[in-house]
Amino acid sequence: MEMPLSAVLATTLLGSSFMSLRLSIVLSGLLLLSAGLSGCSNQTPVKGTIVEEEIVEQLLGAPDRLSALVKQVPDANFTPLVSGVKRAIVKAPLPEGGTMTLWIYQPDPLPGGKLPCVFIAPAGTGMVHGSELGKGAELEHIPWAKAGFAVVAYELSGDPGSQDASISQMQIAAEAFREAKSGLLNAQVAMEYAKEKLSFVDSRRFYTVGHSSAGTMALYVAEMDPQVKACVAFMPAVDIRAWLGVQGLTTIQRNNIVPQAGDYVNKISPMTHLERLSQPTFLVYVGNDDKTLWGPAEKFAQQMQDKGKDITVVKIPVGTHYQSMLDEGIPLAIEWLKMVNGLN
Repeated sequence: MEMPLSAVLATTLLGSSFMSLRLSIVLSGLLLLSAGLSGCSNQTPVKGTIVEEEIVEQLLGAPDRLSALVKQVPDANFTPLVSGVKRAIVKAPLPEGGTMTLWIYQPDPLPGGKLPCVFIAPAGTGMVHGSELGKGAELEHIPWAKAGFAVVAYELSGDPGSQDASISQMQIAAEAFREAKSGLLNAQVAMEYAKEKLSFVDSRRFYTVGHSSAGTMALYVAEMDPQVKACVAFMPAVDIRAWLGVQGLTTIQRNNIVPQAGDYVNKISPMTHLERLSQPTFLVYVGNDDKTLWGPAEKFAQQMQDKGKDITVVKIPVGTHYQSMLDEGIPLAIEWLKMVNGLN
């Protein structure tokens, strides 16, 4: 059942007058004065991240190398998907061999000028293995294209094949995911493809978006890559260790799916790298969702606010992990990102 936007809890965190103005723009644009948005920032948002370029190159691979790889990919062939949206599906090569699939969306017709672009990974990975792009994922992508954004949905290396994968299949999948820098390399290839092959995209306006584990990925990529200028995370696991729990980590460790699993998930948790997140961030969580999600999310948001970072928070008191993202989260996030995009 769709929850009315008026049911979204209004929570206000103290912020600068600049942030208050930004929130008022969002609210007036939506005509949702009863919607729950909380923004907080004690300083003007930083335009880049504080990640050193040397670290980015080490994590993600030399940009020149990726550029040469994606230039080999044939141009995207767009066909109508739904009214107002076209899509192309391409295979992009990876530096160490193999390929990854990209679903690329554009508004139809294309407006004049270059478009901002959102990058979306598939959910359901636990940040331990990867995932292909599957049927139904379009529901998360199409609204952005209809709102005037280019969209590049990218798969994550290391899909185990099914939820019933054997231990050996999970070991292989998890290793492939780690070799792709826990999804960072997949995101980097997707962004490089957009820069080199999509002439209608503005490479100065790259944004990461995702739901659940893909929301975790959106935050992590934003923390690690200065190309990302804003981030939207719906119901993310900001503390992966807490999300997997003792039982989950024990199973992963005991079956040697991920060696030193606890240390590994700490290293890729957005909470660990919160200091690096300097871009405007839009965080959505559901109050009756899994406590290992909303509990750390509240802590994450508070720490961001305490550090004077630019974060807008939407808490949906009662909803569902997936449908609330579609019904409430995406419409609010689109209007927020339109506003941020206008400031970039």
